[in-house]
Amino acid sequence: MNDDHQRNVPPPVPPAAPRPAAAPARAGTAAQAGFPVDERLFRAWMWVATSLAAVLLLWVSIPLAATVYGVHLLAAFATSLLLAGALPLAVRWPWAAAVVATAGVLWFAFLSAGSEGAPWPWPVTTIISQGVLLIVLGLMHTWWVGLSAWLAGIVVTTPFAFVDLGAAANLVTAAAVTALAFAVALLVAQRRLIGEELFRERANTASEQQRRVLVEERNRIARELHDVVAHGLSIIHVQATSAPYRITGLSDAAKAEFDEIAVSARAAMTEMRQLLGVLRSAETSADTAPQPGIRELPALAVAVERAGVPVTLELGVGLPETGLAATSAYRIVQEALSNVVRHAPGAATYVSVEALAGDLIVTVENEPATDVPGLDANGGGHGLVSIGERAALLGGHAEHGERPGGGYRVLATLPLGSDGGTT
Repeated sequence: MNDDHQRNVPPPVPPAAPRPAAAPARAGTAAQAGFPVDERLFRAWMWVATSLAAVLLLWVSIPLAATVYGVHLLAAFATSLLLAGALPLAVRWPWAAAVVATAGVLWFAFLSAGSEGAPWPWPVTTIISQGVLLIVLGLMHTWWVGLSAWLAGIVVTTPFAFVDLGAAANLVTAAAVTALAFAVALLVAQRRLIGEELFRERANTASEQQRRVLVEERNRIARELHDVVAHGLSIIHVQATSAPYRITGLSDAAKAEFDEIAVSARAAMTEMRQLLGVLRSAETSADTAPQPGIRELPALAVAVERAGVPVTLELGVGLPETGLAATSAYRIVQEALSNVVRHAPGAATYVSVEALAGDLIVTVENEPATDVPGLDANGGGHGLVSIGERAALLGGHAEHGERPGGGYRVLATLPLGSDGGTT
């Protein structure tokens, strides 16, 4: 009987309270603590990925630098460590990573200047490490950090392009490949940022919708409260006004007392009307029909049966026919049966209302649906909100959930203590 789920399948675990997800770390916020869970998970994966990439680059670049480019083994290890170590460093300290990588690119270009027949001053391993570095910077930090790292690597190796045409072509290729990697990273980062903005907007919209539903339902209950209480005050006013004419032999003090009662009742009704005028929206028309109560439940059950839902109604003894509890009980049953018709068409439904230990106990249970729910069965209605609000405003409570054997149950407890109901 849940407004948001079908009745014949268990509802998913409700999500935690919506919390806007933080955008990727930008403009110096990368080192700040307190990231939300999804951001921390993303950063953890980046740590793992960059560390693995650094190990693979070390494994390949050290023997390549020592054998193909003739660099001394210790120097090859040092330059490779600079280029590879910049990758995990970029996750937390982007500017330090850019400086370390630029130093590694320049140092290797000097050390490998005497090599013949191999790409220089940008070997394949350097292009790969610089491309991965720019991807990390583009995904996790502001765009000018990555752009600065790219420009620094190109600028420090530009003088080597004047040595020969091969070096110039190698520099152009390295610049193009690393620029493409950086551009792709920026596009992915922008898409991720847009997705997070959409998530925040959806969370805000859902929160606002929930607040609006609560306000509308409370206003509606307040209007019904006005109708019930105003009826009682009207009776008090009429009886107090007519008492001196109906009862003979009243003293002047008694007549004055009845006049004061009539004045107080009339003032209370006036204040209630003013309050209702504040709560009622401009487009809401006044409802002049009397509020339904428990005595109208049989007619409600018949109407629901005509909609294809068999209803078994049991009413206990000593139930109030008027008052807030009676009206709230009717509305709760009405909302619950509406949900059965909507979400579990054809399901046999049992409705029970009884007075027990000073409380009005309302129970609505339905079996699993026998027909397919309609296309509007997944809407976010006000049913459960209304049931909970009505019970809470009377000092009671409401429970709802899936039954162990299938179907759904709504159970509401409404105090009878001071609602002014009559049996």
